[in-house]
Amino acid sequence: MTGSVTTNGQEIFAHRGFSGRYPESTLASYRAAIAYAEEHDLELGLECDVHFSADDHLICLHDLDLDRTSDATGPAYAKTLEELRAVDFGSWFTADPTPDEKSVTTLVELLDMIAEARARGVRITLNLETKHPNPRGTEIEDRVAELLAGHGWTGADSPIRLITFFPEALVKMREVLPELRRTFLISELSSAGDGALPDGVRIVGPDLERVRRDPDWVGRMIEAGNQVHVWTVNTPEDVRFCLDLGVTGFTTDFPDVVAESLAELSAAR
Repeated sequence: MTGSVTTNGQEIFAHRGFSGRYPESTLASYRAAIAYAEEHDLELGLECDVHFSADDHLICLHDLDLDRTSDATGPAYAKTLEELRAVDFGSWFTADPTPDEKSVTTLVELLDMIAEARARGVRITLNLETKHPNPRGTEIEDRVAELLAGHGWTGADSPIRLITFFPEALVKMREVLPELRRTFLISELSSAGDGALPDGVRIVGPDLERVRRDPDWVGRMIEAGNQVHVWTVNTPEDVRFCLDLGVTGFTTDFPDVVAESLAELSAAR
């Protein structure tokens, strides 16, 4: 351990892993985020998006299509896991990627990675986004519940938080995993209305650029009894801006930048 980083209770979420420095959602990206947390004794949440492969595996991949982040094209849900293992998910981001930088991550692998890290005392959690719309609807939430049950992570002390843009998915999440915390992600501030979030949720996740257009919105959400977790916060200036507004959760491609910025700002206050 090279020294601990104190963030004064703010939550940091590594967006698709350490995706500012490694190909997003790959084994390398998630392992690097865990390694950073372990090295600096930092409580860190990972973040992933999940949807089905053609043969029923949940894969961690933001896009339903392969075109943007791999050397393949077309929908990921049309390929089996074996076929996805042959896809290069790293070369779009870095020259001569390692096997871990090329590899798709399954949710099973990511949960195992988190369990192993937590067994070593690493303070790792997960913001798990179920991807909607998708061809199989809320079957995703059913499968997530099965996998979390296998780790004993279905209770109030679970290291998993469920996140989604879709109100229907929030309802399904409460049905199958009633004790887990949930976050309502939004791309437009108007989706949160007057602060009454869908289905009793108390955490809202807006886009940073939308918050910049109406900073007072954060205060209104907090006054309504909600927490505000913003995505995607990548610079010290972004961190200061959000912290001054009362934001308590920071989703970032650069967890090191956010952790160090929060530590410096906390020390100065």
